[in-house]
Amino acid sequence: MRVAVLVICVLIDGGTASAAPPDPGALAVRIDKHLQARWDAEKVKPADRADDATFVRRVHLDLVGRIPTVAEVRAFLDDKDVDKRAKLVAQLVDSAAHARHAATFWRRQWVPQADAPQFANLADDLESWIASSLRTGAAYDRVVRDLLTASRVKTGPGAPTTFLTASEAKPENLAANTARAFLGINLDCAQCHDHPFARWTRDQFWQTAAFFVRPTVPDGTTPARLELVVPSTKKPIGPRLLNDSEPKWPAVLKDDTGRVVLAEWVTARDNPYFARNAVNRVWAELFGTGIVEPLDDLSGSNPPVHPELLDDLAQAFTESNFDLKYLTTALVLTRAYQLSAVVPAGGSSDPRWFACSAVRGLTGEQLYDSLRVAAGLPADREDLDPTIAPRERKRFAEKFRVERTGSAQRSILQSLSLMNGKLTTDLTDVAKAPALRAVAGAPFLDTKGKVEALYLAVLGRKPADDESAPFVKYVENGGADRDANKALADVLWALLNSTEFNTNH
Repeated sequence: MRVAVLVICVLIDGGTASAAPPDPGALAVRIDKHLQARWDAEKVKPADRADDATFVRRVHLDLVGRIPTVAEVRAFLDDKDVDKRAKLVAQLVDSAAHARHAATFWRRQWVPQADAPQFANLADDLESWIASSLRTGAAYDRVVRDLLTASRVKTGPGAPTTFLTASEAKPENLAANTARAFLGINLDCAQCHDHPFARWTRDQFWQTAAFFVRPTVPDGTTPARLELVVPSTKKPIGPRLLNDSEPKWPAVLKDDTGRVVLAEWVTARDNPYFARNAVNRVWAELFGTGIVEPLDDLSGSNPPVHPELLDDLAQAFTESNFDLKYLTTALVLTRAYQLSAVVPAGGSSDPRWFACSAVRGLTGEQLYDSLRVAAGLPADREDLDPTIAPRERKRFAEKFRVERTGSAQRSILQSLSLMNGKLTTDLTDVAKAPALRAVAGAPFLDTKGKVEALYLAVLGRKPADDESAPFVKYVENGGADRDANKALADVLWALLNSTEFNTNH
């Protein structure tokens, strides 16, 4: 059986008008020009534009973390507006569901160690805080500054202390995690020694770590200073920025002075790494591969395949005042994002060219939420019992956790769990799954119509004739138990375990 892989807004204030917000559509056009120039140079033919059914599923998974409902699919497919894709993107990016989904993404980029069981509550706390910040329109640089300068004492629900806590408040851990998460720089190898082929030295590692120590007053007469002793040596070392410049210090050092000074430099508009790191990570999430790989290697030793594109994206993101909605919208509006995953004759599947859509795995959260939607349960998680559902979702997501969706491969144990686990069993039970129950009991649908309804619920599209026919025959024969309803449940089970459902393409 074939399974397809598939304004200007003017604000008056005392008689003056604010500047119009940046246009994500204009940035999308520039992105496509950069890629087209490279396709022409490499003689690569891009894939065709993905059809509407593929697009609506892809954009829901990427922007709100779940497949669309049948009603959402039908509404989009029936919409004749030529701008319906842009309208849908704007609607999804402005939703609370997008803030929640983006919060999970950024928490994993910034504090991946919080996926460990001992940090489970910290992860929830941080994601809640990030989602709240994004919903209120906080810019990316503001969120990062708040993380780096958070009080060492938790002040209330959602306080952004997890970055400190997950790093055990150790200067060396905080230095490595700050450089990796917010600058795309891997300092880990420099912690113990100078590497002959690496740009960063041991001194630079500990100079960065020194920003996270508390001021000391050695003898009561000398001024307070930030300083630590490099392990296995007697060498004291003070803070120095990774661009090898001295930071500007206030007259009086306080407990958090080092972190504040470092945060100001990390998030500065002229920092050569900050914006590039952010756009490279968002690009990698939406396209499967970063413009620079690995994502924590922006030091220059591994130059981008599309340097002009990365420069343009970083500059645009900075000029937007680090507006994540603007950046995300622009990437999703590009022709490149909307290409099919089917490589045409003369095309290339080389991920460096971004000439076709990457087939990506689903995160555990995407899979859990999509299973619920496919079964006809509410798409919005706010309806769930807060004392039970979050724990069930977290356990499931941990079982199906992936490091990178672009390179995710499902293990045998994960596949067996999806085929035989309690969640799938419940969701393919006529008594428990609303979609299956509604389809099985619909007097106005013949068997072909019922199979089509399940395809729309699970895959967001109608089946081709050669896909539908075997299922129709199976159901009409009653399946193994000679029971049409159980046979329909088998069809739903098969679709939920298909490659098409379990990938974003």
